[in-house]
This record gives sequence, C-alpha cells and structure tokens, in this order.
Amino acid sequence: MMVISPIALAYLNYLIFQSQAQFSDSVSTSILLMGSGIVTALPLLLFTKGAKKVSLSMLGILQYISPTLSLMAGVFLYHEVLTKAHFVAFIFIWLALVIYTFSSVTKSGQESKEPIKSKIDA
Repeated sequence: MMVISPIALAYLNYLIFQSQAQFSDSVSTSILLMGSGIVTALPLLLFTKGAKKVSLSMLGILQYISPTLSLMAGVFLYHEVLTKAHFVAFIFIWLALVIYTFSSVTKSGQESKEPIKSKIDA
C-alpha cells in the first residue's frame, strides 16, 4: 500500500489536470468511489479473520465453493455460455478435489489407528 499509493496519487493528479478524474465531478460520486474501497476491503478482512480459525485443508476445499457457485449463477441465472472447454476443466478440478478428499479421509483414518498401537507397544 505504501509503495503503490504515491503512484496512484500521482496518476489521480494527472487525471484531475486532464479533466478526466471522476473524483472531482460531484460529491456523491466521490463518496461512492471511496465507499467502494471499504465495501471491497471489509469482506477481505473478515475472510482473513475467519481463515485463521479453520485448518488449511478445509480452507482449500472452501475455496472451491465460491467459483463453483459463481459458475452456477452465471450459467443458470445469467444464461452465460458454458463451453466444452470450461465444462471439461470444471470436471477435472472437481475430480481432483474428490481424489484429494478421499485420500485425506483414508489417511486420517489410518493415522488415528496407528498412535493407539504405538502407545500400547511403548
């Protein structure tokens, strides 16, 4: 933020002198533009706080849900075209997720049995 802010301010000043800046048009436009930064940053901050409370593997799985819901909304609500390439990529991604989940569940089942045996042997 500290590195990019001077560049952004310089560009904003350039736009103001060229009469192309949106901030100088009206107060309502300026307030809406500044508020959009808060509306963008707040969910990211909340996500960061929530992400610290779950395991990384669960966070990784949850990261697949948002793009999937966006894809479904695009196809079913907004009637966007789902190309064959998009569909194949979607299938491969979820197939990999199923394989990963299956291997994680199998591995955690084996790990939960092993410590019991090693404690008995010790």
